[in-house]
Amino acid sequence: MSIKSVRDEYIIAGDLTFHIVQWGTHGSPIIFVHGITANAFCFQAFADDLSSNHRVFAYDLRGRGDSDKPEDGYNIPLHAADLAALIDELELDKPVVAGHSLGALIGLYFAVHHPDKLSKLILIDAGAPLGWETPEEQPAWLTVAFNRLGTPTPSFEEYVQRLKATPFLGPYWNSYINLYFEHDVHHQSDGSVVAKAYRKGVLEDNTYNCYVYRPQDLWRNVAVPTLLLRAGQGLFNDNDQLLSEQAAINIQQGIKNCRYINFPKLNHYTIAFGIDSGPATEIRNFIEKE
Repeated sequence: MSIKSVRDEYIIAGDLTFHIVQWGTHGSPIIFVHGITANAFCFQAFADDLSSNHRVFAYDLRGRGDSDKPEDGYNIPLHAADLAALIDELELDKPVVAGHSLGALIGLYFAVHHPDKLSKLILIDAGAPLGWETPEEQPAWLTVAFNRLGTPTPSFEEYVQRLKATPFLGPYWNSYINLYFEHDVHHQSDGSVVAKAYRKGVLEDNTYNCYVYRPQDLWRNVAVPTLLLRAGQGLFNDNDQLLSEQAAINIQQGIKNCRYINFPKLNHYTIAFGIDSGPATEIRNFIEKE
């Protein structure tokens, strides 16, 4: 059974209100940053492993979950500024910053531009240039994630069944995935559900990632110890990973103090959902190593 959070509330940081979750009451702090259409509860599995002796935090990015959704203003520098404001508001002293997918791209930028605000960096299945040059060329699984935004589904049961039909989620469905998607939607008065993520903001972030962001220019300036975890399993086919093996090697070589672990039997989603104990074990070992 999942460990219950000790905080599940709203705080003001900068000029926005953010939904934050905390698991664990003592130990060094870790703050997790989620992906482009996600929410804070995608990290429940990691919290279950780490919160016995660490304070584990996660939050909904602007435009996602239950955080504020400004009409515009979505890019990695703004997300990094939000993270800095949240760390100050939560009074965290140099937490470990761990990001998954878009969260890893945010974490990378944050480590370079706010080096005094973190102790270590964890990149989960991202941190390199995208393997495509335009939104039209993105992998089908990412298009599926975007397509669920903004359009109601007649019921939560149907919403879940559609997700279970995908080859990258259905065979691995567990309580962590279910919890995550319970927090993914608003329930409407007619029984239908609609994803909480703000579609316009998500697409604005995606445009920035495709046309502006150059993570490879940041690698050499990361000054903190870094852990890179890659999900090696394809989603719809064998070669549609977000992070190719060569891209992961490039990150490891570009960041001067970077440990790289590949998980060939986990995909971009299952690496975070407790399907295998390996990612949580590697994170714990990395955090607790002096």
